[in-house]
Amino acid sequence: MSTNLTAAIDGQHVPLEECGWIESRPCGCIVAAAVAVAGHRVLATVEQAHRHLNPTKRDRDRAAKAGLTTELITMQHYRENIGAHWECQQHAPVEATP
Repeated sequence: MSTNLTAAIDGQHVPLEECGWIESRPCGCIVAAAVAVAGHRVLATVEQAHRHLNPTKRDRDRAAKAGLTTELITMQHYRENIGAHWECQQHAPVEATP
């Protein structure tokens, strides 16, 4: 589904279909992610994304208490820079040395 919506990310206008939302702890660890457009579901605002990632009031209260933030990113940025690495530098697993 094409929404014809765009988002300004780092000074570039990007189709919303090419974006996703991440929810992070204050340290930088990602705890949740969602694509901005999936079928007929469109998460165009931070409030919509926050409610999608935290569907109940209890979840939203817990997220607020934990200081979680919700950020829109391009899926290209996700693929090139994040992928399976959701941990911040402080919590990233230490790679074994030979």
